Amino acid sequence: MLTHQIQLLFSASNPVFTCARQGKRIPNALGAVVVLALLILVSFVAVVIGVLVVTGDPKQVDVFMDGVYVLIIPFILLTILTLLWVRYFEKRPPSTLGLSRTGALFSYLRGFVLGLLFMGLVVGTMAVGGGVSTQTGGTLAGGHAVSGMVLIYLLAYIIQGGSEEVLIRGWFMQVIGARYRPWIGVLVASVLFCGFHLTPNPIAIVNLFLFALFLSFFYLREGSIWGICGWHSAWNWAMGNVFGLPVSGHEPTGGILFDLQPTGHTLLTGGDYGPEASLVTTVVFLAGIVVVVMTVRKGREGTVQKADR
Repeated sequence: MLTHQIQLLFSASNPVFTCARQGKRIPNALGAVVVLALLILVSFVAVVIGVLVVTGDPKQVDVFMDGVYVLIIPFILLTILTLLWVRYFEKRPPSTLGLSRTGALFSYLRGFVLGLLFMGLVVGTMAVGGGVSTQTGGTLAGGHAVSGMVLIYLLAYIIQGGSEEVLIRGWFMQVIGARYRPWIGVLVASVLFCGFHLTPNPIAIVNLFLFALFLSFFYLREGSIWGICGWHSAWNWAMGNVFGLPVSGHEPTGGILFDLQPTGHTLLTGGDYGPEASLVTTVVFLAGIVVVVMTVRKGREGTVQKADR
């Protein structure tokens, strides 16, 4: 049964891939990798140059990279460049990246709530197993007094998470899947996503791959990218600024609502890398993938997206 539903997701007629064929050009694998690298490079280099021009102080670049701005400005530019590439090189509407206006708000909010629930499930399970405790006297301000900063980081993660999804799954996975085979697009994009979050932690690598697979399957099921944009942003924000736990090996910055500290075995908590290196997360992602696949029905996969011209 699951095999049949996976075949439906990976069908060449899934609108996620047929939308890529609306354009006049579909880059090959090497070209897509080069374009992706250039889009990222140009976005960040342009911002660094802008900081240097405006401030005239190289030290301000480090300040920028350590602050909330690095989650906002370069990722806005990255999204704009991706949309321009699709519009003027591939000659197709940017909406074909899964950015259909139909049901966009509902899809995004549903994905965001699901992302919060997934992280809540991971942290809750860790807490039941004695893996986290409330920290007092931490280095970051916490509680209601910093709610403004927490909301600023929410905005930042909405931009950062959405931008990554538009680039990696909305565009890269789509064009590779359309040019070759859908499963190749999913696999290559998922491996690439792991490469962007390179770590020597084997459990984290597995979880990052499962993270990418889950969001890829979710996108193929829905046909709209809004849901996974919301999910990704909620996951990162809740992990760092809601629960105060490390995000992909990085300590949270800005305010936090609940200052939790990993106290149990690293297999349960993920240790310094955070919940993304926890076996609890492994189980949650595997369960999420199964649920997404089981709920696929013929004629439903990819039905949300219709290109808005």
